[in-house]
Amino acid sequence: MPKKVLVVEDDSSTRQGLLQLIASEGYVALGASTFEEGRHLLRTERPDLLIADVRLGEFNGLQLIIGERIAPPAIMVTGYADPVLESDARKAGAHYLVKPIDIPDLMTLVHAELEKTTDVTPVPQRRWTRKPIAGGLPAQVASTAARVLDISYGGLRLNLSATPEPLPSSFDVTLPTDALSIPVDLIWQSRTDDGGVECGVALSVMSHSAMSAWHGLVDAIA
Repeated sequence: MPKKVLVVEDDSSTRQGLLQLIASEGYVALGASTFEEGRHLLRTERPDLLIADVRLGEFNGLQLIIGERIAPPAIMVTGYADPVLESDARKAGAHYLVKPIDIPDLMTLVHAELEKTTDVTPVPQRRWTRKPIAGGLPAQVASTAARVLDISYGGLRLNLSATPEPLPSSFDVTLPTDALSIPVDLIWQSRTDDGGVECGVALSVMSHSAMSAWHGLVDAIA
């Protein structure tokens, strides 16, 4: 079965050029012009490789892979050399290319990444290494006190004090000590013996500055 490559690029001419190039190599080429469309195709088509612009309107293309339970290899492209963005991409396990892209180099990278993939349906695995936090990190979910039990680039595990209602599918986790509010998507939740809730969440769409602050927090935890 031909491998699938998803291109998420808001510039029409660049997107079409990449799609034609990828299709000419015998791959299935999928295109998206917006972050939302790209995330939808990422989750429904399960491509073998993602090529995405870092700047997608108000969104950061890196958020297409950060927080995903199963994310394909990724090549991030941008029109601006930015060491912070490049560092964020490397931390997320993605390649980072600056426009104008050297096409032979890009296709060499595409072939190399696709050769690593198999046609076997992947078993869901944790993409990010969790760092446990001794004693927990104080946090807040709406008006409910919480503690962060472990942390990673893509998400975290929380323990919340007694709450009568199940958690919503998406919410914010506020870390008062760092003045940082993190939007997250709920992955799982379970009741604890004391009536509280323990849950696992994945990072949702974040601004570049918030994502950099989050990576800094994760890096600071031994």
